[in-house]
Amino acid sequence: MKRITYIIFSILLVFAGLFQGCSDEESALSRAVLASVGTLNFEATGTSEKTITVYADADWITEVPEWVTITPVSGSGTMDVTINVTENIRGGAVDNPRKAALVFKGGTLASRAEVIISQEGDKYRDCEEYTLAELAELENETVVIVPQAIVTAVTTKGFIVSDGTVNIFMQSSSAVSIGDNVSVKGTKLSDSHSLPYVECDEANVNASGGAVTYPAATDITDKVDTYTSTSRTFITVSGILNGNNVTVEGANYSVAVTDAPENMDLAPLNGHKVKVTGYFAGVAAPVIKLNATAIEDLGVVEIIYFAEDFEWLNPWAEVSSAGRTVETDNLSATAPQISSSATVVEGITANDALLQEGYQFLRVTPTSTSAGECIYLQNNYLKFGKTGYQAGIILPAIEDIPSGVTTVLSFDWCPMRQGSGTIDPVNLIVIVTNGSDEVTFEIPEAGFESGHVLEWIRAEVQLTGVTISNDTKITIHPTQWQVSTANRWFLDNIKLVKAN
Repeated sequence: MKRITYIIFSILLVFAGLFQGCSDEESALSRAVLASVGTLNFEATGTSEKTITVYADADWITEVPEWVTITPVSGSGTMDVTINVTENIRGGAVDNPRKAALVFKGGTLASRAEVIISQEGDKYRDCEEYTLAELAELENETVVIVPQAIVTAVTTKGFIVSDGTVNIFMQSSSAVSIGDNVSVKGTKLSDSHSLPYVECDEANVNASGGAVTYPAATDITDKVDTYTSTSRTFITVSGILNGNNVTVEGANYSVAVTDAPENMDLAPLNGHKVKVTGYFAGVAAPVIKLNATAIEDLGVVEIIYFAEDFEWLNPWAEVSSAGRTVETDNLSATAPQISSSATVVEGITANDALLQEGYQFLRVTPTSTSAGECIYLQNNYLKFGKTGYQAGIILPAIEDIPSGVTTVLSFDWCPMRQGSGTIDPVNLIVIVTNGSDEVTFEIPEAGFESGHVLEWIRAEVQLTGVTISNDTKITIHPTQWQVSTANRWFLDNIKLVKAN
């Protein structure tokens, strides 16, 4: 129940306006109301008052939750407001957490400022226990207790539990192992792929060492480009492992082994044909995500010296809400600068994270001034350049390539389209530098006509006649260098392999 306090003289002004004609129809209530904060948090008991500032150009009124008190309840212009809450007690014990909106408003729908008031409580008071089948059907933000479930897969971000039919991801930092019988407390949510999961507050092992029997896996190898599911189905795929990605010959999509734990030891299998089995974790075109339970080595297919799919940049992409311009053909997709504070994860920007991995970047402009930041983060790849600013990338040092070996460099790229439909006239080159020796390899033009839908182009160039050592620099950048036009482009899935 909300208490709505009205200012008496403003009501009188409204009535007075009825007699003053169209020239004086405005209410005394403000047309613009703002609050200095958007949220306030209070402890369950022993709370103390908090003060915020309300900004307005005239009178304002309030809508106040019944467990909240404010002083004053109405005002005029910019004023400080004191806010208190009652103790969150029911039956002599701490009650459930609670949340409600405190509203400051003026005379229009636009002049409305909400402050979300939250108060701590016993999250699990009155909480019910659920089976996995029941949990999957619950509304998001339902607080749940699952008294027992069997762990069938482990990732770096949690684990999957199963009852043999329903498979649910548990987001947790608790140490569990496959075969453990666990109990969990948390909140049921759905991820960006509409798959249910639980954000765990607690995960406890009831018993360890249980046997796990997996169902027959659905083989998606021949339908990678079209496969999807509304649940965490048990699937398998065969292809070549490149980094964390399984590529299937002839397919446009690949399968990413997502959040694989270290003990899965993927690195030695790079370039091998593998059979990966696990749980479907969503589609982020052109990638199917999979939480693996097993990887079978089917033998060496190609020797990979370097592979980069930029999937490890996902935490930076998530924190900055980076978009996927190429896959969505959306020119307005969010693309934060890699050095922006918006991309900070654990104290470092995406730019710093890339530098730590050994990458170097080139940024140029036709003027004598500094180019500034012109490299951007996508989910999960990079965008280079803006109008009048060009950019390129230098790969990390690559070791352990035997002398005399010829290599093949490949990568996915795409030119940017302008709002008018014009495709940026980007032509890329690869430069291999050893000391003062420099060899340039040209990449074929995109050939996109005006208005062409953005899509990835696979570039592949054999680096004939060059030596690749720890001191070699491999650079990718446009031929249009230090020009005032727009030459923007995207880059993903870089790989350097031994030529056949």
